[in-house]
Amino acid sequence: MKEGIFALLTAAAISVTAVPQAASAVSPEVGEYLTRMATGTLYVRYDGEDKSVPESEAVPELPFFESEIEESPEESMGADLPEIPQGAVAVQAVNLSRLEVTETPRLLLANETKFTVNLDNLADKTQKIKSGAVLIIHTHGTEAYLPPNVEYYMEGEDFRSTDKKENVVAVGEEFAAVLRANGIEVYHDQTMYDEHSYTNAYAASRAACRQWLADHPEIRYIIDIHRDAVGETQKPLCIIDGVKTAQVMLVIGTNEAGANHSGWQDNLSVGAKYQRHLNNYPTLARPVYLRRASYNQQLCKGSMLIEIGSAANTIDEAKAAAKLSAEAFCKLYNELK
Repeated sequence: MKEGIFALLTAAAISVTAVPQAASAVSPEVGEYLTRMATGTLYVRYDGEDKSVPESEAVPELPFFESEIEESPEESMGADLPEIPQGAVAVQAVNLSRLEVTETPRLLLANETKFTVNLDNLADKTQKIKSGAVLIIHTHGTEAYLPPNVEYYMEGEDFRSTDKKENVVAVGEEFAAVLRANGIEVYHDQTMYDEHSYTNAYAASRAACRQWLADHPEIRYIIDIHRDAVGETQKPLCIIDGVKTAQVMLVIGTNEAGANHSGWQDNLSVGAKYQRHLNNYPTLARPVYLRRASYNQQLCKGSMLIEIGSAANTIDEAKAAAKLSAEAFCKLYNELK
C-alpha cells in the first residue's frame, strides 16, 4: 500500500482519495472537500425519494458522494477493535444501504440529475441482452484497500497501489472467477488506466473499451469496477453469513453533462434489475447512484460501474463483496439472455 502514485485528484473523478497533509496547493473543489471532511459536513441527509431538479439548479459534479452515514446494525462490527499505532487513523464500519437487515429490500435511488425516474418501473421493463461475453475493466485500477484485518490507516496515505494483489484489479479478478465458474465468458482487462494520468483515465478506458468491442463483438456487458472513497474513516460494511463484506454501489450515468448517451435509461433499467438481485443479500447494496456524466456507459446497453467498498475497507471485505455481486450478476445475465 506504500507505493501510492497520486497526491491530488480532480473534481471529475468518480471517487476521491485522501490528500497528503504535506500538499501545499489544492484546487477549489478539493479544498471544499477537505474543509467539509474537517468540519464533519461532508455527508448530507438523503430522503430516499427521486427528485426533479430544475435545470438551472442541476447538481454540479462534486468530488464526493452525498450520503447519510448511519451506524451499522451489526454491533459486532465496531466491537473489540485492536489498538492502533501512533499516527494512525481508525476507521469505522457504517451502513450506507439506507436499509436495515430486518427490512424488506426495496429499490432506492440517489439522484443527482434533473431527471425523474421510477426504478421499480424500469426494473419491470422488458429487456433482453443476447448471451455473450463480459468485459471487466478498471478505469481507476490503482484504487487500493487496506490489508486484511487492519482497521486503521496511517496519516498521509493516498489509498493507491500498483500492486494488483491489493488494489481493485484483485477484486475484479474475484468477480471474474465467479462468472467463469458459471459458464460466462469473461475478458478481464487488468490495465490500470489511471496509473500515468488520473484526469485522462476515462478517455483511455473508453478507447480501450471500443477496441475490445471491435476485437470481440460478442461482448454484451462492460463492467467498470472501482472502489469508493466515501470518506477515509468510514467503511461501508455488512455481515452476510457471518462474513464481513464491503457494501457495493451501482453508478449509472446519463447524458445530462453533455455526453452522446440517449440510451441511458436502458442502462438504468439493466442496473435496476441487477439491484434487485443484489438485494437478495440484505444491506449489501447501497442505493443506485444516478449521475450527470456518462462514465463511458454509452458504449453498450449492458454497461455499468460498480463501486465495491471504500478506501477504508480491507481487501478481504472487498473480495467478499465481489463474490456476492458476481453471483447476483450471474442471475441477471440468465434473466436477460
